[in-house]
Amino acid sequence: MTSILQCPVCRELTVRTETGCQCANKHTFDAARQGYINFLLVQKKHSKEPGDNKDMIQSRRRFLDRGHYDKLSDGINETIAGILSGRERGSVRSILDAGCGEGFYLERLKGSIGRSDMDPAVFSYYGVDISKYAVQQATQRDRTVNWFVASIIDLPFVNSSLDIIFNVFSPVNFSEFSRILKNMGKLAIAHPGPRHLNGLREVIYPVAREHEESDLVEQAMGLFSLSNRTRVNYQLELKSSGEIMDLLAMTPYFWNIDRSTRSRVETLDRLALDVDVMISVFSKAVG
Repeated sequence: MTSILQCPVCRELTVRTETGCQCANKHTFDAARQGYINFLLVQKKHSKEPGDNKDMIQSRRRFLDRGHYDKLSDGINETIAGILSGRERGSVRSILDAGCGEGFYLERLKGSIGRSDMDPAVFSYYGVDISKYAVQQATQRDRTVNWFVASIIDLPFVNSSLDIIFNVFSPVNFSEFSRILKNMGKLAIAHPGPRHLNGLREVIYPVAREHEESDLVEQAMGLFSLSNRTRVNYQLELKSSGEIMDLLAMTPYFWNIDRSTRSRVETLDRLALDVDVMISVFSKAVG
């Protein structure tokens, strides 16, 4: 398979070697024993270990492996299947999970495509996250996926090399996504709907207002246009303090609440809440 990887040092094409990757200028990136490659340059780190830490990743994995977000994952898979249905059959298709975390969504997407009538041999899968700990966990889900540690603002792919990018509750960089997507490429972003995590939010805040409408369309202006938007909305009941705290650790609220509020959440052993997620699909602007 032709390499689409770009050296983060000199921007030259990078090819696979027996031990990792190397570009024409001999910049070398060795694969870790788990199989992933770290493209995050030391001088571009803003902290010693950027991204989610080990405890947060373990919380996310426990929560997701209990099936609480399977319906959301199914909605993402259906959205991407719809994108793929309009593509020429048999053509090579490259898919990136940008901000892949511990690999839950990409693993389930790959499995969904594998069970469909599409030829699995024409697909290549890539997962990128800035957290080394997240990517280490992702390799445990599927060693055949191309997993990388890298920043969302400096992705290790050459220009116009990917067919589909999807992004779930992660930072978005429209200019970088536009750079690496092909001209007919699609971008699917899963982001909070108006009532997302109501129930938990009502415990945290005296008045839990609905989430404001996303400004993604304005952010994407000139680079992407909105193709369609779907909503995944269902009720969820958590039945233990452990599940509730695992969910809290996955959210920005974990960092933003004070000790007394966290203690209040810790005392809960049941919690009913809304999962309310919008999936916005954007088409790359051709110009």
